[in-house]
Amino acid sequence: MALLDFDGDYGRHYDQSIRRLIPAYDTHFELAAAALGALVPTASSALVVGPGAGEELPSLLKAMPGAPLQLVEPSEQMRGFCDAVIARVQAGSRIGWAPNDLKEVPGRFDAVICHNVLHLLPPAEQEDCLQQLCARVGPGGVLVISGFSEEPGADMELWQAIARARFHAQGMDSETIERVMASRNAGVYSVDADRLAGQLHRAGMEPATQLLQALFNRLWFSRRPAAQ
Repeated sequence: MALLDFDGDYGRHYDQSIRRLIPAYDTHFELAAAALGALVPTASSALVVGPGAGEELPSLLKAMPGAPLQLVEPSEQMRGFCDAVIARVQAGSRIGWAPNDLKEVPGRFDAVICHNVLHLLPPAEQEDCLQQLCARVGPGGVLVISGFSEEPGADMELWQAIARARFHAQGMDSETIERVMASRNAGVYSVDADRLAGQLHRAGMEPATQLLQALFNRLWFSRRPAAQ
C-alpha cells in the first residue's frame, strides 16, 4: 500500500495526515499568502499547482482579491475536497480547473503557487516541473514553492531522530513512523536548493528568498523582473 495515496486512505484523512508529516504546515500557507499580498496584491491571474484539499484557497483569494485562480490537481479525491471548499466560500466565479497536466496549461500568470508537490518527484522530474512552473510566471510575477529540502552536509541521523521524536509525540505508531522514514528517497525526494537556484537562473527569475524552514521543510519565493 502506497504511503502517500492521495486517492486512497491517506487522501481521505489528508487534513490530519499532512499536519503530522509537515511541521508548521499552516504557517507555510500563512506566510505564502502574506508574501503574495505584499508582492502582487493587484494580481489579475494565479495558478495553484497541487492544491491538495484546498485549504490554502481562502487565504489566496483574500491576498489577491482581483485574481481568478486556476487549479492543477490530478487526484480525483483532492479535487472533490477542493470543490467542497470552493462551494463553502462561494468562490465558484473566481476558481476554475486547469488541465491536470501542467504542461498543458496555457498562458502566464501573475502568481504561481506550488506547495508540497516537488518533493513527490524524483530529481529529474523535479527539474522538468520547475522548468514548467517558471515558464508560467509572467513579467513582474511571483513563484511560491514549498517542499521537503535537506540541508547539504547535515547530520541526518540527528535530524531523523528529531523527526521520529516529533512523530511519536503526535501519537504516530512505530510501524507508521518507520514507513515514513523509509520513504526518504523512495517516494519523498529532497528539493535541492542548488537545483532550484539553477532553474530560476536559467528562467530569468530572481534568486529564491527563503521565508521559512521547519525541520527540512522550506518555503521560498522568487520574482520575475517586470521587464521580461
